[in-house]
Amino acid sequence: MELPKYTGKDYYVLSLILFPVSVVMSYAAMGNALFGGFRVFLAATLLSAAVLGVYFTACGWWAVAMKQRFPREADTGRKLFFMIAAFLVLSGLVLLLIFNLFERIPFFHYRMSQGRFAWAYLGLGFVNIFLSFLFEGISRFEAWKANLERKEQLERNFRQSQLQALRSQADPHFLFNSLNALSCLIEEDPEEAERFLDELSKVYRYMLRPETEQLAPLRSEIQFMESYFYLLRARFGESLRAHIDIDPGSLGCLLPALALQAAVEDAVSSNAMSREQPLAMEIKAGRDGVLLVRHPIHPKAGNGKPGQGGRLDLLARKYRLLRQPEISVQEEEGMRTISIPLIYNTGPVWK
Repeated sequence: MELPKYTGKDYYVLSLILFPVSVVMSYAAMGNALFGGFRVFLAATLLSAAVLGVYFTACGWWAVAMKQRFPREADTGRKLFFMIAAFLVLSGLVLLLIFNLFERIPFFHYRMSQGRFAWAYLGLGFVNIFLSFLFEGISRFEAWKANLERKEQLERNFRQSQLQALRSQADPHFLFNSLNALSCLIEEDPEEAERFLDELSKVYRYMLRPETEQLAPLRSEIQFMESYFYLLRARFGESLRAHIDIDPGSLGCLLPALALQAAVEDAVSSNAMSREQPLAMEIKAGRDGVLLVRHPIHPKAGNGKPGQGGRLDLLARKYRLLRQPEISVQEEEGMRTISIPLIYNTGPVWK
């Protein structure tokens, strides 16, 4: 059976205080008679320690139950009230048990005193209140430390994502193909070449911007993808088609930056496409808080299934670190659907 743990330090603190508290409670019950002989001192202390050990474990169960019942920070006062109230009631019962056990041991020659019981109750009550606030402080510190470590891991993961995005999209092949298309357009259609250059600059400006936030509004992602699709269509022509349908109410929602590019890049790099069999992609978001990326499955010869590369795996890890619902990938009737949960705006993000 697993013992309750309000914090990671519960039993370390208990091991430090159990003996001195047992001695104090025994002294509160017996007074100087506790030191009348080694046998009396040892028996009284061990008996008190055994009862108090069970008592503190029971308090731990109740504290963990209250922590689960009132998980929000705003409910801390109510949580502590119900914890301490229960502890004080149990304190009286435990002290009655200890005092009665002392009376039943013949060589103690002990008779229960109401005055000593009152002092012992006050002392144990003070210990309970002190431990309640101590463990709550430790719990908050551990939560803060865990959040800090999670944030640092998220930042490391984000930097890795940026580097991978640069290596994947700003590689010489992508740049060469873009510049080659631009060179052709300059001779054939100078106006279209000017637009191509403008879209190319938008794509690289978005990918290379030195931001520190991990989330971007869906509005920014869609604007980026419109420019990105323009460059892809210049390369693939009618072999690649894209339809974007976003409910205006979803544009302010958030998602990890370049999340859409990860899904699109996975589809483009893993699927064969031609004019006769185009890769028709659909990006859709309604009011249900989910962004859908759908496309037909036409795997390239020798390639594994789409989505088995590192980009979607990295995106899934981001969502886990952000404690958001998992992204999901479903395949049905030759179509692949990537469901990306949207995140509601809770702080400053990219504009």
